[in-house]
Amino acid sequence: MPYCPDCGVEIGNAAVCPLCGARNPKIDASHEPECGDKTDARHSDFFGEAGAAEALTPKEKRKISWEVVTVAFVIASLVITAINILIVGRLSWSLYPVSSFLFIWTMATAFLVLDNRPRLRYTLAALDAPLFLLALGVFTSDISWAWKLAVPIALFTELVAFSVVLQIRNAKRKGLNVFAFLLIGAAIGCVGIEIFVDLFVLGKIRMGWSAITAIALIPIAVFFLYLHYRVAKTTNLHRLFKL
Repeated sequence: MPYCPDCGVEIGNAAVCPLCGARNPKIDASHEPECGDKTDARHSDFFGEAGAAEALTPKEKRKISWEVVTVAFVIASLVITAINILIVGRLSWSLYPVSSFLFIWTMATAFLVLDNRPRLRYTLAALDAPLFLLALGVFTSDISWAWKLAVPIALFTELVAFSVVLQIRNAKRKGLNVFAFLLIGAAIGCVGIEIFVDLFVLGKIRMGWSAITAIALIPIAVFFLYLHYRVAKTTNLHRLFKL
């Protein structure tokens, strides 16, 4: 009678030990699936069988993902538009979700399809959010808030995010400095947002919550930079602190 090679429990003709899960040494090659049947034991994922997914290149996987996203958004947009027309008799509220789908689809196109055209990719990604906000302004019949407030905030946020990403990419050694750059970017972003809001609402700059946020974040960022470029870089802490 076969016994488990690990725990010694009698396992009979079981493929694995019911106690520890070890394989039955008496049931090995004779019970392994043939080459043509191995797909039955493979798990499936978004791209199909595991073996077929492994044969796909990253570019092919991105293209399949983009196609699935495109078909899903087209179907959703048509359904929402049809419901809107049937209920109201004209296009109204459906413009908002459809424009959101178009915004997300444009971003997906930029980062899933245009990998060989970086200039077009980043240009499209940068213009996507401002154009989406302008479209919302047109739909609400009041483009002033979009043009004077939303678009400047979007462009400023994109500029800050691009600067942070560029700084992180150019860093020779990455560590706590990454968190420091993110905190500095968040502080600058908060200050910029409040400035744009103050100018739009009050017509003048009156710093408040963003200044408090920046005062809280900047010292933490400076401390992270100190740890990264001074402490973590120095192997002899006794020499650093003169102990």
